[in-house]
Amino acid sequence: MKILVIGYGQIAEEFARLNPQFQILGIRRQNTSKLSNVEIINGDYSSGISITAQKFDPDWIIYFPKIKNSGLSEYENGYLKQLNNLYDLFPSAKKIFISSTRVFSGYANLEVDESSPAKAADAQGKVIVKYEQIIQNHEDSFLLRLSGLITQSSNFVKLVVNKKLFSSNKYINAIHLDDVVSIISGIVNGHISAKLINCVMPYSKKYSDLFVDFSGEPVNAEIKSIKYNKTSNFKFKSVEKLL
Repeated sequence: MKILVIGYGQIAEEFARLNPQFQILGIRRQNTSKLSNVEIINGDYSSGISITAQKFDPDWIIYFPKIKNSGLSEYENGYLKQLNNLYDLFPSAKKIFISSTRVFSGYANLEVDESSPAKAADAQGKVIVKYEQIIQNHEDSFLLRLSGLITQSSNFVKLVVNKKLFSSNKYINAIHLDDVVSIISGIVNGHISAKLINCVMPYSKKYSDLFVDFSGEPVNAEIKSIKYNKTSNFKFKSVEKLL
Protein backbone atom coordinates (compact mmCIF):
# COMPACT_ATOMS: atom_id res chain seq x y z
CA MET A 1 0.00 0.00 0.00
CA LYS A 2 1.25 3.48 -0.90
CA ILE A 3 0.58 6.47 1.34
CA LEU A 4 1.29 10.12 0.57
CA VAL A 5 1.72 12.21 3.72
CA ILE A 6 1.45 15.96 3.22
CA GLY A 7 2.87 17.93 6.13
CA TYR A 8 5.02 15.02 7.31
CA GLY A 9 6.08 15.38 10.94
CA GLN A 10 6.30 13.61 14.28
CA ILE A 11 2.94 11.83 14.07
CA ALA A 12 3.65 10.62 10.54
CA GLU A 13 7.12 9.39 11.50
CA GLU A 14 5.72 7.27 14.32
CA PHE A 15 2.95 5.97 12.05
CA ALA A 16 5.55 4.98 9.45
CA ARG A 17 7.76 3.30 12.07
CA LEU A 18 4.88 1.16 13.31
CA ASN A 19 3.71 0.29 9.78
CA PRO A 20 6.85 -0.79 7.87
CA GLN A 21 4.67 -2.66 5.37
CA PHE A 22 3.52 0.65 3.88
CA GLN A 23 5.46 2.59 1.23
CA ILE A 24 5.31 6.22 2.33
CA LEU A 25 6.15 9.42 0.48
CA GLY A 26 6.26 12.44 2.77
CA ILE A 27 6.24 16.14 1.96
CA ARG A 28 7.83 18.40 4.57
CA ARG A 29 9.59 21.76 4.57
CA GLN A 30 12.91 20.40 5.85
CA ASN A 31 14.61 17.36 7.42
CA THR A 32 14.33 13.77 6.31
CA SER A 33 13.52 10.34 7.76
CA LYS A 34 15.74 7.45 8.79
CA LEU A 35 13.04 4.89 8.07
CA SER A 36 13.58 2.58 5.11
CA ASN A 37 9.92 2.68 4.06
CA VAL A 38 9.84 6.49 3.85
CA GLU A 39 10.96 8.82 1.08
CA ILE A 40 10.90 12.56 1.78
CA ILE A 41 10.35 15.47 -0.58
CA ASN A 42 11.43 18.79 0.92
CA GLY A 43 9.17 21.68 0.00
CA ASP A 44 6.19 23.83 0.91
CA TYR A 45 3.05 22.00 -0.19
CA SER A 46 1.03 25.24 -0.16
CA SER A 47 3.01 26.32 -3.24
CA GLY A 48 1.84 23.26 -5.14
CA ILE A 49 1.97 19.46 -5.15
CA SER A 50 5.17 18.22 -6.80
CA ILE A 51 5.21 16.07 -9.94
CA THR A 52 6.94 13.31 -7.93
CA ALA A 53 4.03 13.23 -5.51
CA GLN A 54 1.49 13.25 -8.34
CA LYS A 55 3.20 10.29 -10.04
CA PHE A 56 3.34 8.35 -6.76
CA ASP A 57 -0.31 7.32 -7.27
CA PRO A 58 -1.11 6.78 -3.57
CA ASP A 59 -3.82 4.55 -2.17
CA TRP A 60 -4.15 6.93 0.78
CA ILE A 61 -3.36 10.57 1.49
CA ILE A 62 -2.85 11.82 5.04
CA TYR A 63 -2.97 15.61 5.24
CA PHE A 64 -1.48 17.51 8.18
CA PRO A 65 -2.06 21.27 7.75
CA LYS A 66 1.09 23.23 8.59
CA ILE A 67 1.37 26.91 9.45
CA LYS A 68 4.45 29.10 9.97
CA ASN A 69 2.72 31.54 12.31
CA SER A 70 -0.70 32.37 13.73
CA GLY A 71 -1.62 34.90 11.03
CA LEU A 72 -4.91 34.50 9.19
CA SER A 73 -3.21 34.23 5.78
CA GLU A 74 -1.05 31.39 7.08
CA TYR A 75 -4.15 29.50 8.17
CA GLU A 76 -5.73 30.02 4.77
CA ASN A 77 -2.56 28.80 3.02
CA GLY A 78 -2.03 25.84 5.34
CA TYR A 79 -5.60 24.60 5.47
CA LEU A 80 -7.31 25.70 2.28
CA LYS A 81 -4.94 26.57 -0.55
CA GLN A 82 -4.30 23.04 -1.87
CA LEU A 83 -7.44 21.35 -0.55
CA ASN A 84 -9.56 21.26 -3.70
CA ASN A 85 -6.44 20.53 -5.74
CA LEU A 86 -5.91 17.32 -3.77
CA TYR A 87 -9.30 16.03 -4.81
CA ASP A 88 -8.61 16.92 -8.44
CA LEU A 89 -5.12 15.35 -8.51
CA PHE A 90 -5.93 12.20 -6.54
CA PRO A 91 -9.59 11.35 -7.18
CA SER A 92 -9.26 7.64 -6.35
CA ALA A 93 -7.16 7.94 -3.18
CA LYS A 94 -8.82 7.67 0.21
CA LYS A 95 -7.97 10.60 2.42
CA ILE A 96 -7.43 11.36 6.11
CA PHE A 97 -7.47 15.04 7.03
CA ILE A 98 -6.17 16.28 10.35
CA SER A 99 -8.23 19.05 11.92
CA SER A 100 -8.45 20.65 15.35
CA THR A 101 -10.90 20.91 18.23
CA ARG A 102 -10.39 24.65 17.79
CA VAL A 103 -13.63 24.47 15.82
CA PHE A 104 -15.33 24.34 19.27
CA SER A 105 -13.52 27.40 20.65
CA GLY A 106 -16.76 29.41 20.81
CA TYR A 107 -18.24 27.15 23.51
CA ALA A 108 -17.71 27.54 27.27
CA ASN A 109 -18.51 25.20 30.18
CA LEU A 110 -20.44 22.86 27.90
CA GLU A 111 -19.93 19.29 26.71
CA VAL A 112 -19.62 18.89 22.94
CA ASP A 113 -19.10 15.89 20.66
CA GLU A 114 -19.17 15.03 16.96
CA SER A 115 -22.90 15.78 16.80
CA SER A 116 -22.36 19.36 18.05
CA PRO A 117 -22.17 22.11 15.43
CA ALA A 118 -18.81 23.79 15.03
CA LYS A 119 -18.58 27.18 16.70
CA ALA A 120 -15.28 28.99 16.24
CA ALA A 121 -14.40 32.03 18.34
CA ASP A 122 -11.95 33.68 15.94
CA ALA A 123 -11.10 34.08 12.26
CA GLN A 124 -8.46 31.34 12.34
CA GLY A 125 -10.95 28.90 13.80
CA LYS A 126 -13.45 29.83 11.10
CA VAL A 127 -10.86 28.90 8.46
CA ILE A 128 -10.68 25.43 10.04
CA VAL A 129 -14.49 25.20 10.02
CA LYS A 130 -14.49 26.01 6.29
CA TYR A 131 -11.77 23.37 5.75
CA GLU A 132 -13.96 20.78 7.49
CA GLN A 133 -17.04 21.73 5.48
CA ILE A 134 -15.21 21.15 2.19
CA ILE A 135 -13.89 17.78 3.37
CA GLN A 136 -17.26 16.58 4.62
CA ASN A 137 -18.72 17.05 1.15
CA HIS A 138 -16.55 14.17 -0.09
CA GLU A 139 -17.42 10.54 0.63
CA ASP A 140 -13.86 9.20 0.52
CA SER A 141 -12.57 11.40 3.35
CA PHE A 142 -11.95 10.93 7.06
CA LEU A 143 -11.63 13.89 9.42
CA LEU A 144 -9.72 13.72 12.70
CA ARG A 145 -10.04 16.64 15.11
CA LEU A 146 -6.99 16.58 17.37
CA SER A 147 -7.26 17.99 20.87
CA GLY A 148 -4.11 19.19 22.64
CA LEU A 149 -1.28 16.89 21.58
CA ILE A 150 1.01 15.37 24.20
CA THR A 151 4.21 13.55 23.21
CA GLN A 152 7.13 11.95 25.00
CA SER A 153 9.00 15.26 24.80
CA SER A 154 6.21 17.85 24.95
CA ASN A 155 3.38 18.24 27.46
CA PHE A 156 1.30 21.40 27.16
CA VAL A 157 -0.36 20.86 30.56
CA LYS A 158 2.97 20.94 32.37
CA LEU A 159 3.94 24.00 30.33
CA VAL A 160 0.75 25.86 31.29
CA VAL A 161 1.27 25.14 34.99
CA ASN A 162 5.02 25.70 35.15
CA LYS A 163 4.98 28.90 33.07
CA LYS A 164 1.65 30.16 34.49
CA LEU A 165 0.42 30.80 30.96
CA PHE A 166 -3.13 31.49 32.13
CA SER A 167 -5.16 31.40 35.33
CA SER A 168 -8.67 30.78 33.96
CA ASN A 169 -10.05 27.34 34.64
CA LYS A 170 -10.32 25.11 31.58
CA TYR A 171 -11.11 21.56 30.61
CA ILE A 172 -7.92 19.72 29.67
CA ASN A 173 -8.81 18.37 26.24
CA ALA A 174 -5.81 16.23 25.33
CA ILE A 175 -4.60 13.19 23.44
CA HIS A 176 -1.26 11.42 23.33
CA LEU A 177 0.60 11.03 20.04
CA ASP A 178 0.58 7.23 20.41
CA ASP A 179 -3.22 7.21 20.46
CA VAL A 180 -3.43 9.49 17.41
CA VAL A 181 -1.20 7.05 15.53
CA SER A 182 -3.43 4.18 16.66
CA ILE A 183 -6.52 5.92 15.26
CA ILE A 184 -4.84 6.65 11.91
CA SER A 185 -3.60 3.05 11.68
CA GLY A 186 -7.09 1.79 12.48
CA ILE A 187 -8.60 3.80 9.64
CA VAL A 188 -5.98 2.79 7.06
CA ASN A 189 -6.22 -0.87 8.06
CA GLY A 190 -10.00 -0.84 7.84
CA HIS A 191 -10.78 -1.25 11.54
CA ILE A 192 -12.32 2.21 12.06
CA SER A 193 -15.14 3.41 9.82
CA ALA A 194 -16.24 6.66 11.51
CA LYS A 195 -15.69 9.56 9.12
CA LEU A 196 -15.45 12.23 11.86
CA ILE A 197 -13.67 11.67 15.17
CA ASN A 198 -12.87 14.02 18.03
CA CYS A 199 -9.48 12.67 19.09
CA VAL A 200 -9.53 13.17 22.85
CA MET A 201 -8.85 11.09 25.96
CA PRO A 202 -11.99 9.33 27.25
CA TYR A 203 -11.58 10.64 30.80
CA SER A 204 -11.54 14.42 31.05
CA LYS A 205 -10.33 16.68 33.84
CA LYS A 206 -10.38 20.38 34.56
CA TYR A 207 -7.22 22.20 35.60
CA SER A 208 -8.91 22.85 38.95
CA ASP A 209 -9.27 19.09 39.48
CA LEU A 210 -5.50 18.73 39.46
CA PHE A 211 -3.97 22.08 40.41
CA VAL A 212 -4.90 24.45 43.26
CA ASP A 213 -4.06 27.59 41.27
CA PHE A 214 -7.16 27.20 39.07
CA SER A 215 -10.77 27.79 40.07
CA GLY A 216 -14.12 28.93 38.72
CA GLU A 217 -16.24 27.79 35.80
CA PRO A 218 -14.33 26.52 32.75
CA VAL A 219 -14.04 29.03 29.93
CA ASN A 220 -13.84 26.35 27.25
CA ALA A 221 -15.79 23.27 26.16
CA GLU A 222 -15.44 19.75 27.49
CA ILE A 223 -14.77 17.84 24.30
CA LYS A 224 -15.96 14.25 24.03
CA SER A 225 -16.17 11.63 21.30
CA ILE A 226 -19.21 9.48 20.63
CA LYS A 227 -17.42 7.83 17.69
CA TYR A 228 -14.20 6.63 19.34
CA ASN A 229 -14.34 6.42 23.12
CA LYS A 230 -13.81 2.80 24.19
CA THR A 231 -11.26 3.05 27.00
CA SER A 232 -9.47 -0.16 26.00
CA ASN A 233 -8.51 1.50 22.68
CA PHE A 234 -6.41 4.12 24.45
CA LYS A 235 -2.87 3.77 25.73
CA PHE A 236 -3.34 6.98 27.73
CA LYS A 237 -6.90 7.28 29.05
CA SER A 238 -6.43 10.37 31.23
CA VAL A 239 -4.00 13.25 31.43
CA GLU A 240 -3.29 12.37 35.09
CA LYS A 241 -1.04 9.53 33.94
CA LEU A 242 1.16 12.02 32.10
CA LEU A 243 1.81 14.55 34.86
